[in-house]
Amino acid sequence: MELLHRRRWIQGAAAAAAGVACGARSQPTLAAGETVLEEVESAYNHIVVTERGTVRTMYFVVDGTYFIESRLDRGYAESLDLDYTRTMMAGFLVKPDAKRFLMIGFGGGQITNYLFKRFGGLEIDAVDIDAEVIRLARKYFEVPDDPRYRTHAADGRLFVEQAAGQPWDIVLLDAFRGVFVPMHLKTAEYYRTLRENLSPDGVVAANLHSLTEKYPSDRNTFASVFRQNYAFRSENGRQTCFVASPAADPVSPYALRERARALQPKFDFDMLGLAARLHLSRDWDPTAPVLHDDFERSEAGAKRHNRSCVGDDCPYSTR
Repeated sequence: MELLHRRRWIQGAAAAAAGVACGARSQPTLAAGETVLEEVESAYNHIVVTERGTVRTMYFVVDGTYFIESRLDRGYAESLDLDYTRTMMAGFLVKPDAKRFLMIGFGGGQITNYLFKRFGGLEIDAVDIDAEVIRLARKYFEVPDDPRYRTHAADGRLFVEQAAGQPWDIVLLDAFRGVFVPMHLKTAEYYRTLRENLSPDGVVAANLHSLTEKYPSDRNTFASVFRQNYAFRSENGRQTCFVASPAADPVSPYALRERARALQPKFDFDMLGLAARLHLSRDWDPTAPVLHDDFERSEAGAKRHNRSCVGDDCPYSTR
């Protein structure tokens, strides 16, 4: 009963956060019994780390609303409790033999912690523009100190543009700052940069909110750059993990299921169920404009694109 209660509390809080992220406006509060461990106002974020029993949560606070960035139950430290993090493992269904992994948007490091423990030999680079996020993750969220698990305090666009090493096999994009993704991390220009730094059959997997205004443009922007595109619905249906690849040939739904069976020993949740959530129906407007940007390859450009924006203030172009 204690485990069931824990999971219901986590799922309820996550669902509330997802609802707000998809546009619901409510007056948020911390859960009863949550204790603030540390609160920081960094150059990029208002960060709050809390604890309730064995559960630690990293929030970004935007306009008084608390958005869950990462959650760790120290009693079950090798599990992914948040729905969308499990769904983002769909990248491994398309690229199961990955050796090099890049995470853009670190949070508390729960996705990369999980993969580090379950995939021996996987080389991990985790990038976050906010050095305070990385510091707090290492302090409170059990990020291991290991040479094959590297954290970088850098802008996610500049880091990839300046990369000089081997290509990555999987890139996960989860650079949310509350309700928005920095503008230069969701355009055709950025996706082309990622494609240039991928292995030939590598994948880019992005956490998308299916109900947001820019979802159709997100889908069309990926499709303008990558040959192969796959959409996997989250368990609660609010989010989509979109997986894109430059590979010449698509992976069939039958092959995805076979890969799920082969990968199952690596994961502690139902990979066949994830493969079954491949969404083949069109749920977006195929005429929505492709997103472009005017990003300057500089720290000043990164700072400008990392601020929130509304309407005409956003430096997007749909040329």
